[in-house]
Amino acid sequence: MRLLDVLRMAWGQIIRRKMVTLLCMIGLSIGSAAMIIALSVGQSVQTFSEQTLNANYKMDEITISPNEGIRTGSGSGGQKSNFERGALTLEKIEIIQRLPHVVAVAPMLKMDTLEMVLPDGRSTYVEVIGTELEALRGFGYSYSQGRGAEDGRIAVTSYGAAFGLVDPKVTQKLIEQLNADPYNNDLLQQYMEMSSKQDQLVQQRVQFRYEDYTNPGKTKLSGSVTVSGELTKPSNMDDFTAQNDKKVYLPLDTVRALQDELGIQQTDRSAAKHLNSALVKVENKRYVSQVEEQIKKLTLNTQSNLFQEEAMSSQLAMYQKAAMGIGGFIMLLASLSIIVAMIMSTHQRRKQIGVMKVLGANLWQIRQMFITEAAMLGLMGGVAGVGIAFAALDGVNSLLASQMADQQNGPMTVIIEQSALPLGIVFAVLVGVVSGIYPAISASRTNALSVIKSM
Repeated sequence: MRLLDVLRMAWGQIIRRKMVTLLCMIGLSIGSAAMIIALSVGQSVQTFSEQTLNANYKMDEITISPNEGIRTGSGSGGQKSNFERGALTLEKIEIIQRLPHVVAVAPMLKMDTLEMVLPDGRSTYVEVIGTELEALRGFGYSYSQGRGAEDGRIAVTSYGAAFGLVDPKVTQKLIEQLNADPYNNDLLQQYMEMSSKQDQLVQQRVQFRYEDYTNPGKTKLSGSVTVSGELTKPSNMDDFTAQNDKKVYLPLDTVRALQDELGIQQTDRSAAKHLNSALVKVENKRYVSQVEEQIKKLTLNTQSNLFQEEAMSSQLAMYQKAAMGIGGFIMLLASLSIIVAMIMSTHQRRKQIGVMKVLGANLWQIRQMFITEAAMLGLMGGVAGVGIAFAALDGVNSLLASQMADQQNGPMTVIIEQSALPLGIVFAVLVGVVSGIYPAISASRTNALSVIKSM
């Protein structure tokens, strides 16, 4: 019996038993659609999680700090080494910049939180950071106003640094009034408006005030610095968080000058040129571990957020197994419907099977006909499942949008993966074939003589 004859006979039986075919296809198509959506949800969750992790935790960045446990070594002849083993220096920054897969390096010299003062006396507390201003672009920072020119005593402010610039005397008076009348909504509203008011800082000349806690009541005021640019609000921060993220970036030389002016000296004068941290941007997160190993050879400490991805991967694996389990359970129910339908078909077609045996059909040919019929049912159910998966996609995304409306990066969107379509169809065909094995064996064992005698 040729394959074409087997296919023709199987197709004839499928067309003839329309109700049985429809019931089998319903189960297979729903199971196939569930499997396709499960695979696509798993991939979409992984993509969304990676984007969220990278936005919130900067998975492709490495933080470098000095190795405090290693003291500066000595060179040959007892002379001091220029490499300074445990220290983070500009010489080491230059080496790191030349490492493979490193996109950008930003050296950091962080000062204490200082009071930034405008010419009119208004002020706010900011974190002062010395760095190479041009390096900020390599880390995704952009300017909403101005630019980060390196010439002269200039500064670049974060989005939040322009908020909450108030007169200390006015603030103190308002706080005293609130303490005396804490339920006065007008005073509270006035305080909130002062704290959330945004000022124009670009081209302003600002100074920094430092309170020396070793001499209570004694403060020092630095020379003026011109604000040359303001950074754009970070996309991964809400308004409240961004307004309270107050940073001012200055060139390294300007920060060291401020340290001298304010009397903030290093305890070790030999460490005056040292940095206290640095950021490294890597081409792709898969190279982070490799770059970290190279940096550690410079006797420096490194820290990245790859552990966040490892923790997330275990959760994703659990979600994917649960989704696959649901699809598999539906497929199991579909396979039972096929087994029942095919067994019923075997009993209804006993005469046909008996005649085929008398005409010379062997066991394999009879089994082949039933397995082919089951495979065709699986193929039809798988193709229908593709259509159901696309039809159900809008509903799945609407449900996710309603449950994840408060996400900063927007809700997760499930996209049907192209690779999931053939997998869903193949799985449906396999379920059909496996489900048709027992009915095929049962049909091949039909006693042709007894069937013919009963005709």
